[in-house]
Amino acid sequence: MGWLFYEACHEDDVPVGGKIKAMVEGYPVAIYNVDGTLYASGDYCPHERVSLADGGSLDGELLTCGAHRWCFNVRTGDCLEDEGFPLKRFPVGRKNGTVFVGFWDDEEE
Repeated sequence: MGWLFYEACHEDDVPVGGKIKAMVEGYPVAIYNVDGTLYASGDYCPHERVSLADGGSLDGELLTCGAHRWCFNVRTGDCLEDEGFPLKRFPVGRKNGTVFVGFWDDEEE
């Protein structure tokens, strides 16, 4: 058991201060660029299950959902509104300009 990494996008697809949605092995993932460090989570708000990459805003490491304005820390996954609603985060790797997102090899969603 361990992490299996899959290609998600190219580094240039996620500008500093930006976020994108990527389909990784059929799973929607949001990728965030905070001062050159990449973070990834499931592309859904755990509060209302709407896309995090397609709306809202990213200010430093703080992500605000566009639906109900809940705020999350993309580095830690913490929800600033209710600790019972953390982001589902994934490890991120880079190699030769390609961004990879890791899934636990026996994870079921």
